Amino acid sequence: MTDPIRLSKRLAELTACSRREAELYIEGGWVSVDGEVIEEPQFKVLDQRVELLPGARAETIEPATLLLHKPAGWRHDDFEGLLAAGRRWSDDPSPLRALKKHFARQRPTLALDSEASGLVVFSQQHGVLRKLVDDGARLEQEYLVEVAGDRAAGGL
Repeated sequence: MTDPIRLSKRLAELTACSRREAELYIEGGWVSVDGEVIEEPQFKVLDQRVELLPGARAETIEPATLLLHKPAGWRHDDFEGLLAAGRRWSDDPSPLRALKKHFARQRPTLALDSEASGLVVFSQQHGVLRKLVDDGARLEQEYLVEVAGDRAAGGL
């Protein structure tokens, strides 16, 4: 019985590419193990079928900025459940493929109150974060308030 090896090492052996190129293929979502796409270069394999998908490119994954419509009731620190590839808008026109790396280490820019709903920007890009946080006090924000109940006599 052989010991399991890292997927990046196996792919480098199969495709005669460097270990770094293999890691880029894997992180880019271009490698499947027994038909399932794996995005972690450290994933251990034994004798599974490892394939490089058609159109594969060994490219560095650029940092991502994500826009999220935060529903009312979600707290600022509960966004991990909302930031996931499975929650991507079905009509998203972006040609980019959602990768696990796009969702790692996302940082929010301007927070909304927990009972507010609206647009929240998350980013991995330092420049985007700095611009939105530094200019946050000068950015115009619009609030729409809904009030329920009866108006008191003599009230507004």
